[in-house]
Amino acid sequence: MFVRTAVGGPLTLGAFARAELAGPKDHRTRTGPVSARRAESMMTDQESARGIVVGYDGSAQSEVAVRWAAAEARLRGAPITVCHAWEVYLGAAPIAVPVSDLKAAAETVLATGVEHARRETEDVHAVLGTGGAASVLMRAAAEAELVVVGSRGHGGFVELMLGSTAAELAAHAPCPVVVMRETSGGRQDGPGPVVVGVDGSPSSLAALDLGFAEARLHGAELSVVLAWPASAEVKEAPLIDEEGLRELAERRLAQLAGPLHATHPDVAVRTEVVTGPPREVLLSAAKTARLLVVGTRGLGGFRGLLLGSVSHALLHHAPCPVAVAHRSEAHDAA
Repeated sequence: MFVRTAVGGPLTLGAFARAELAGPKDHRTRTGPVSARRAESMMTDQESARGIVVGYDGSAQSEVAVRWAAAEARLRGAPITVCHAWEVYLGAAPIAVPVSDLKAAAETVLATGVEHARRETEDVHAVLGTGGAASVLMRAAAEAELVVVGSRGHGGFVELMLGSTAAELAAHAPCPVVVMRETSGGRQDGPGPVVVGVDGSPSSLAALDLGFAEARLHGAELSVVLAWPASAEVKEAPLIDEEGLRELAERRLAQLAGPLHATHPDVAVRTEVVTGPPREVLLSAAKTARLLVVGTRGLGGFRGLLLGSVSHALLHHAPCPVAVAHRSEAHDAA
């Protein structure tokens, strides 16, 4: 069979490796061994992975993501599954290329990602999926602990600092998502706290859960940060002023962290109420952090927006890895 391709590079985070086929879209599973030696570790793209799932497309950011995810898997004693996706679709201005050649190219990219992972840990699996990158990763991550991606792969426009796959996963993934930028660094053993942004919303409480778990795992300090407006609005009420409101917020923040601290008594916790807009406050805190943890949407978000403006800005600009926690039904009921 021959296809017509309009893509000149390897996999992209937006679509990984795409090809144009003279016929309807083919979304059948296309898997095979990365090599005969590793045939037993290849999964189909309809299977759910355990442990950590990571997307790899050959870009520098996806390499950072694989190395970080593999080190995290080793630390957790969990398997890692490296995913690579390609898609067949219709288009114009074709160049004839055999489907088998495109699949072989995708397998080569996936094999490179597997090799990067094996430098950090041994329990490595692979998925070569057909379809959009985000859908392949979400299928693989249905039962995973964590999914990790680079912020933008080969398919992203230079001016778009956050790729469509990273944004879609951050909003919709069934588990926490860690987004890596090339400048984020890929090591877990450096100094610096785990920083969590909290505003009392269900999403931020899920972030607090994840922050405690990550701080305990890494033996790191946990910094719980609440951004406080420079001038809080105080309506007419007896014995309440702006300073009193801030003191109430500080006590409430400590109360939110208290039950989780009791569950994780070995985690050193620092709570801070910092004056300034949430975006600037958390970006400043992230400068010395090993990981920044946020929820999908805070108190100020519109219900129709699954990824809030602050979380979206942090994914664009944070100097460290950013973890996005998804709220649970328990948090919604709280």
